[in-house]
Amino acid sequence: MRGRMAKWCASLALTLLAGRAAAQAPGTVVDEVVVRGPEKTLPATVQAYSRIDPGDELTFEELDKVERRLLATGLFQEVKVRTEPTGPNRVRLVLEVEDKASWVVAPTFALSSANVGGGLLYAENNLWGRSKKFGTAVQVSTAESGVFAGYLDPNLFGQPQLRLSVEGQLRSDRVDEYDPGAGQEDPEVVRRTRLNSASIATEFGVMLFERVRAAVKYRLMTIDAKSPDPKEEVTTPAFSLGPAQRDASLRLMVGIDTRQNLHAVMEGLNLEASYEVSNPGVWSDFRYRRYGLLYRQGLRLFDEHNLVLRAEASAGVDLPFHQELVLGGNSLRGFVHRQFRGDTRLSFTAEYHFPLFTIRSLSFRGVGFSDTGLMAWRDLPDDGVLRDVNGRVVRGYLPDSQSGLKGSTLAQGLGAGLRLYLRNIVLPLVGVDAAYGVNSGEFRFYLVAGVSPS
Repeated sequence: MRGRMAKWCASLALTLLAGRAAAQAPGTVVDEVVVRGPEKTLPATVQAYSRIDPGDELTFEELDKVERRLLATGLFQEVKVRTEPTGPNRVRLVLEVEDKASWVVAPTFALSSANVGGGLLYAENNLWGRSKKFGTAVQVSTAESGVFAGYLDPNLFGQPQLRLSVEGQLRSDRVDEYDPGAGQEDPEVVRRTRLNSASIATEFGVMLFERVRAAVKYRLMTIDAKSPDPKEEVTTPAFSLGPAQRDASLRLMVGIDTRQNLHAVMEGLNLEASYEVSNPGVWSDFRYRRYGLLYRQGLRLFDEHNLVLRAEASAGVDLPFHQELVLGGNSLRGFVHRQFRGDTRLSFTAEYHFPLFTIRSLSFRGVGFSDTGLMAWRDLPDDGVLRDVNGRVVRGYLPDSQSGLKGSTLAQGLGAGLRLYLRNIVLPLVGVDAAYGVNSGEFRFYLVAGVSPS
């Protein structure tokens, strides 16, 4: 019995080696592509993501690329790519995949300074077996509540190079403004404003050569500000009151994006430049501009370790209150949710992820991180009020706001956390972080369960 088993294993190994060797030979041509194993995903969808068609030439290096492309879709628990000889310099490409659970109903939780709450999420990651994605969620929290729905097609017309998304939101935000400075142990709210909004947005993107990405996004929303809370120190409005106003913008993005999420590890580089404009020409009641540069990179170390870097530079011109740049909470751990506001932002985050242990399909991973941010106003109006061309107030600044480096805030947070992943489900399960604000000397905790609708 053992002798027959040994012969069978040896035969299988030789077959696989022969397939690899055949694929490595120069001029090897694919006769057919065969998909095996998926229970829901359509074979045509699997083949489309492989980017290999009959008649294409195939090399050993290309086999590895195909496997990574399929894993990076997030649709599959396991992927095996091999070839079977069909003739001289000709092979059959076999794609063996095991689907992940494509849908989930899960609670969502947010726990951070000044933002506590939760909700319910439904997400489908593989509609009709064609990798289309749909999600809807409802969330109630102290800082931001609302209803969200979104649709993403990352494989438009069966082409992974084309992406289309549509999303809509109904939101009610409690916007707190704090005394300036990052050294406060318990930042004091100076003004509290309620902003209600409804929005819809669509984005179309193109990926060229598997690395160059260009996209255009159009967003349309209505925004309605309520009177400031009379219990706080400042009661003059931060934004004009009255009928809801229409805010529309057009955002253009271009850059390099080679990132791939291979289970819990992110690899690759993303460099992106963006420009956003809002004016009557795009059917908006506002006039503002925003510029951005983004750098993200994931490095795989020691097989399952992951160093993730992120740096961003953003600058806005005549930003209204609801479009200002913010930092704090999950965007700058160690500080209060949206504690810092401005029209110019620099930020840098470094995270080191490492495996702890795995129980069946549940993986426990640790993370150490450093968040650094600089926030500033470049040039505030002399009277502390920003008006549009019609004289309407789009931003009333706090009395002690200062522009330039004199009024800028530099803050840093250090900490560690835990991440839980289910290999057979698309979404990360739980994340918890403990962060130390270097400026204030305070520890703060952050919990996210499921996926935040934002």
